[in-house]
Amino acid sequence: MKGLWLLLLVTCITNTHAGQMYKYKDANGHWVFSDKPPEKAQDFSTLKYTSPKKPTSKIKLYNVKSEEGYTLYAKSAFYAPIEVGFTSPFSQKLISKVIPARGKIALLESKNKAPKINYNWALGDPKSVADSYQYHAPFGSPKGHRITQGFNGEFSHTGEYSKYAVDIAMDVGTYLTAVRAGTVIFVKDDYHMSGTTRYFLDKANVIQVLHDDGTFASYAHILMETALVKEGDKVALGDRLARSGSSGFSTGPHLHFSIVKNVGLNSISIPFKFVDNEGKVFTPKRAMIMVGANKP
Repeated sequence: MKGLWLLLLVTCITNTHAGQMYKYKDANGHWVFSDKPPEKAQDFSTLKYTSPKKPTSKIKLYNVKSEEGYTLYAKSAFYAPIEVGFTSPFSQKLISKVIPARGKIALLESKNKAPKINYNWALGDPKSVADSYQYHAPFGSPKGHRITQGFNGEFSHTGEYSKYAVDIAMDVGTYLTAVRAGTVIFVKDDYHMSGTTRYFLDKANVIQVLHDDGTFASYAHILMETALVKEGDKVALGDRLARSGSSGFSTGPHLHFSIVKNVGLNSISIPFKFVDNEGKVFTPKRAMIMVGANKP
């Protein structure tokens, strides 16, 4: 193809805002992170934070012109395959294609330039098949930690994305560790507060790690600014990822852990099993006590 040039369809700007957070212990000795100082006179420390208001898009669609017409491409900055789905503006047919990790793909060809397109996307290749891997504990603490909500938990484990998640109570600052080797594909650790209103549903700090079988582990509610990895990093079983917290939609310090895969532009959690340090395999259930994994 000759005479190529790019016609960008998407432009994004990243803005940030700064703020101050107060850290102190409540009457029960639990750590509190708030944007307001304690009401009673007591020791506290302050932390500065900066959080994004409009994150830069990691998926870009653009037209490439040639003598034959136009080709619409999609380019992804994610370190995981991405499925993109949209309706063709020319044929009105539904189109779904997978962009390779950190790659690009031609979505459609036409004589006319494609207009701006609304599309859906999901992390992961829908054709991948989850294996029967047995996961180690997602934390390295040797003390016992109680599972407060298991599969199909009535409080918040009801939707497809969280149906097969587990909540594990743990002190703020507990080290979270990789349950399986993989590639870090998403890191968010910029939010400082928690609550149980709808406002907090999308605020949780999260780290996600892609595995060889196409699934990815999701570690949610991590403590602000404690991520020890960045997107694109390779991690081994037992590597430290971040520290536990209570960010986002949360009633208290805990880890919300799940194994997720893409099923046709729909990210869903899937059942899984843990294996303890003695090699015993078990399905996580409410009220169970888990002990941190020994690093191999």
